[in-house]
Amino acid sequence: MVLTNHDEELGEAFFRKLLNKSLQKRDRLFDTPYYRLIHGEGDRLPGLVVDRYGDFLAVQFRNLIMQERKQMIVTLLSDLLSPMGIYERSDFEMGVDDRIERNTGLLCGKVPDSIEIEENGLRFLVDVKNSQKTGFFFDQRDSRAFCRKITKELSLQKGLDLFSFTGGFGLNMAFSGAEAICVDKSEEDLERARLNSVVNKVDNRLQLVQSDVLAFLNEFEKNDYFDIVVLDPPSFVKHKKELPHGISLFRKLVESTLPLMKDGGILGLCTCAYNIGIEHLVESVRRSTERRGLRFSHLAITLQSPDHPWLLEVPESLYLKCLWGFVEKE
Repeated sequence: MVLTNHDEELGEAFFRKLLNKSLQKRDRLFDTPYYRLIHGEGDRLPGLVVDRYGDFLAVQFRNLIMQERKQMIVTLLSDLLSPMGIYERSDFEMGVDDRIERNTGLLCGKVPDSIEIEENGLRFLVDVKNSQKTGFFFDQRDSRAFCRKITKELSLQKGLDLFSFTGGFGLNMAFSGAEAICVDKSEEDLERARLNSVVNKVDNRLQLVQSDVLAFLNEFEKNDYFDIVVLDPPSFVKHKKELPHGISLFRKLVESTLPLMKDGGILGLCTCAYNIGIEHLVESVRRSTERRGLRFSHLAITLQSPDHPWLLEVPESLYLKCLWGFVEKE
């Protein structure tokens, strides 16, 4: 882990400079105050994550260097943005240093149980205290926008959002006029998706199903039904040795999804695991479609949004990839 190549003190001036630089970059990229402000290595601050929800911040300290400077960083963030509250979500599964503490809780001010944010004209209710990670997956911003764009432009009527979390893809489908089904095993996340559908006035076009995704796919009776399906599973591969197992799971998911898709339907397959590359997604789709006598025609590739910057010299910083294409009968 490298914070600087120069002979300089890792004190207040150093961190203030980098925090200011990250804020200036986001101000150039976004016209709303809802984004990831600090993305670890991508912002030259490995081990630090800061998500901005307007007047509130969610922070995560993932190594000992950042944790030892927690109070200084909180003070600098307060000076920089004057937030109404900062909440810590350092309850991650893995860390660089096993000596660091897993903490959650209020660091300053007040943070409500529900925060309303806006993304591309849609409103989302975020629970930074109890939801996954730091509350919301800003990294899928561009993929959600692409999903909405093609749903509208191609007048797609039936959509399926698998591993839906709080309904990001399904809401964008419904907002573009489609009837969508969101499937997730978390009752709490689906309740948040329901609330999101209400505030966006698309609850009449969004169906929520609490289920294991594979169980849902195996039990769903209608064939040739969906115009668009998005598969956005959690990370199957946390270590390189798990890669064969992860690829096998992707193939199983794709093979179980294909019978539900209309001829010419669109499949979006996403991975948030660095060790799974686009080539692995392509191979999973190729083998699955060939086995069923189908053809996959490439449409687009979307990556993590620019508030999650990736660096050429740090390949691991490019972790999110989504492959989109038409599934057609031979």
